[in-house]
Amino acid sequence: MGSALSAPQPQAGSEVRSRPRWPQLLIGAAVLVGGALLVWTRSDDIADAVDRLSLGRFLVSGVLAVVGTVLIQNIWGALLHGLDAHPGRRDAASVFFVSQLGKYLPGSVWPVVAQMQFGRRWGVPRAVMFAANVLLLGAVTASGIAVGAVLLPWASPRGLSHYWWLVLLLVPLLAGLHPRTVPAVLDMLLRRIGREPLGTRMSPRGLAAAGAWSLASWLVLGAHVAVLVGAFHGVGLREVAASVGGMGLAWAAGIAFIPAPAGAGVRDAVLVLTLTPITGSSQALTVALASRLLLLLADVLLAALGALARRRVGPSVRAS
Repeated sequence: MGSALSAPQPQAGSEVRSRPRWPQLLIGAAVLVGGALLVWTRSDDIADAVDRLSLGRFLVSGVLAVVGTVLIQNIWGALLHGLDAHPGRRDAASVFFVSQLGKYLPGSVWPVVAQMQFGRRWGVPRAVMFAANVLLLGAVTASGIAVGAVLLPWASPRGLSHYWWLVLLLVPLLAGLHPRTVPAVLDMLLRRIGREPLGTRMSPRGLAAAGAWSLASWLVLGAHVAVLVGAFHGVGLREVAASVGGMGLAWAAGIAFIPAPAGAGVRDAVLVLTLTPITGSSQALTVALASRLLLLLADVLLAALGALARRRVGPSVRAS
């Protein structure tokens, strides 16, 4: 099932020096310009959030937003490894963060399309890259709903009253996350259109690692929200539970509503709903908007670093 595919090794680095760098520079410039435009269009909102929350709190929450975003990339990396695809860690992170700016366009397909294209440089079939992304969306959605379902009723009786239907998605999502489900469905579809099947299955170890990274990401992103909540209300276990559960459920709802760019509006509404019993509606709205701004800044920062990072040419990869 696992055949070894490795890119040709350059002789004494000559291939690395001779290969033109302009495509990488062009991508880096595009990411920087696009990121700068995203930040510039929200500059007034950023200034207002800093004024209401204090610069120190804004920075601490921002650091947690960056760490949480990195943990989500680790989910994707674990799923790739579970599908027997092993790009270099730094190269994979660079591709993930650069492609994530595509989620700010309407629809949720642009990061998937970009990652499928980037997968060719690793010798990973596009179908395998697609499977990893489907599993990523499923893992983030299922874990987010599960965290919300466990924590929000304890933190607030109203936590799930308006979005109880999301819990109904848990059963099909968990079934879909079985190691054999997504690859088997893709194999069936590929055969119907006359293409080669994946020839691989998700390993239980890869799926378990993705689940562990998912839980870690919700804890960190929940802490990112709790720091913002602390500007208006004392933070104890109840507030932390509401922040972690609210962020998990809000993120899952944003993914479920595909047309919204990066879950815009949907994620914010769910987070406001879950935090309002604790902070009040206007303060909850401020926290939700500040969280979105900080996550946007985290995406832009990581994409810029990814685009500018010097990567080894022709990273080795083992794929089925």
